[in-house]
Amino acid sequence: MTTSSALQRSRTSLYLARRPSACPRARHWATATLQQWDATGQERDDVLLVMSELVTNAIVHATGPIRAHLARDTAGRIHVQVDDGGPTHHGDDGDGQDDEHGRGLGIVDHLAHHHGHGPAPYPYRCRAWAILTTTHPATRPAAGPRTTAVPAARTLEPTAMTTSSAAICLTTTTHVN
Repeated sequence: MTTSSALQRSRTSLYLARRPSACPRARHWATATLQQWDATGQERDDVLLVMSELVTNAIVHATGPIRAHLARDTAGRIHVQVDDGGPTHHGDDGDGQDDEHGRGLGIVDHLAHHHGHGPAPYPYRCRAWAILTTTHPATRPAAGPRTTAVPAARTLEPTAMTTSSAAICLTTTTHVN
């Protein structure tokens, strides 16, 4: 466990080929990183699910190689980012009512405090990102129980950001494994 009262900013990246093995490779890498950052089990599970969804989106709906990023800021928030070569153009696959696809961004919206997409630095074209607010020991109150408006089933705490992530995020849907 971290004994320091302040968190250090950390960032790591992983380059991935656009193939099905990219998702398990990204999860393995993220697990090792989160362990170094002393993430709780729930925080780890949430970050791994968000990472899986964003990498899967890049595999299914984008072109070119993929670069995944994990960063932790000094407030303890974990930033998940996935860069890719931009969207592919597929025809309409139907209305999706009986489809297994299309739930990924709903999951990301539920787990992340804020998420969206935008341009990525060259040679990539698109970046999907999510910010998860953690309960890292260095960000918890020193004494007494935690008080928060978050439902008991989640360990993520809201921050002062009020912009609706649903209004910002217009990325494509993903396959939920």
